[in-house]
Amino acid sequence: MTGEEFVTLAAKLADGAAAERRTSISRSYYGAFHAAMGLLADAGVHLPASPEAHRKVRFCLLECGELAATEAGAKLESLRRQRNLADYDLEHLQCEARQNALVQLRVAQEILGSLETCRSESAWQRVRTRIRAYATEVLRLTLVD
Repeated sequence: MTGEEFVTLAAKLADGAAAERRTSISRSYYGAFHAAMGLLADAGVHLPASPEAHRKVRFCLLECGELAATEAGAKLESLRRQRNLADYDLEHLQCEARQNALVQLRVAQEILGSLETCRSESAWQRVRTRIRAYATEVLRLTLVD
């Protein structure tokens, strides 16, 4: 299973009823999150299997100094806030709007695109080096190779 498969499911759910739209937002976030975790894993960064992983993934992207990664991290933060509203705040009716589900789906797709840019031949070694440096020096995460 890949993060991209969650985003594909989110696209299908966005046209459904209120509960499906909320689930679409949630799957959009988790699809982007798992894709970002995959990028970090490919860079050799070992993330804890805990809720802290959500923050640490974003920080690694936001702080590595690469534009595509920074954009992905900022959008992931925004999408996480929307996911929290969709999953935990049933009074927040905007999460049930089709247009909002489509906007969050588009954000997830943009994150996937930014992560692909990070993986491009011209950027990968630079992105990898910077993510590894931030992960070890600031977050004190373990590297694996």
